[in-house]
Order: sequence, then C-alpha cells, then structure tokens
Amino acid sequence: MANISDKDQDSTQKKIIDQVLNPCSPYYLYLGENPGLVLIDQPLSETNYSSWSRNLKRGLVSKSKIKFVDGSINVPKREDPMYDAWERCKMMVLSWITKTLSPHIAKSLIYVENAKNLWEELKERFSKGFTSKSQTYCKKSTPFVKVREI
Repeated sequence: MANISDKDQDSTQKKIIDQVLNPCSPYYLYLGENPGLVLIDQPLSETNYSSWSRNLKRGLVSKSKIKFVDGSINVPKREDPMYDAWERCKMMVLSWITKTLSPHIAKSLIYVENAKNLWEELKERFSKGFTSKSQTYCKKSTPFVKVREI
C-alpha cells in the first residue's frame, strides 16, 4: 500500500500534467509556439501604444497567456512543482512581447524579467500623450459604432 507522500506526489504530478496538457490552461503551449513567434506585425513605437496594446492583448488572449501580463496568475514559489511551467510560459510571453518592440525600445528593456512588469513599464512609458483626433473623438462618443450596410 502506498504511503501518504506517494499519494501526494501522484496528486502533484497529476496537477502539473493537467495544467500543462490542458489547452485551456495558461500553462499550455501549442506545438508551434516558440520564443521567435510574432503575435502581431505592428512593432511598438513612441506613437502607437494604444493600437499596439489592443492588438497584442488580443494575441495573448488567443494564446491563453493574458494572465501573465494582467497579474491574475499567481507566481508560484520556487519549490512549487508548477514553478517550472510558470517560468517557461513567463519567458515565452516576455519573448513574444519583445518581438513586437522596435529595436531601440527592446534594447532599453532587456533586463526586465517579468511579463507583468514589462507590460506595466511599456504602459507607463508610452500610453501618455499620444492620442489622435480620431481617438479623442471615439473616447467622447458612444462606445458602439454603427456599421453602414452596403
């Protein structure tokens, strides 16, 4: 008969497998996902933060990775069996974000090691003061735009 520690270990291994192999889990990585993957083809510049962040959020949501930038996923302790899976996904998200930055922006953020911190740093640097007339108009108008039928 297995002792309690064997049962705990089996339960922990099952939890890890469930998280890593479940396509709905933020820890799941599809076969083609790698650090070189470009989620959007719009690099962040000093003037396009609003559209860049919207598009990248859509990409991260489609990959079930938005939790790594919005803070809703807890950082496991190093001794937690989920830590390695968390770190792997965190680094993947960092790479994906970095691939969408212009070279001089990416160079200035090379030492940021947390996707949430990187996201917040980019928001802090670039979200202020760059609104076009159309963005200002849309913010003041109703949230829905009627599409004209052809």
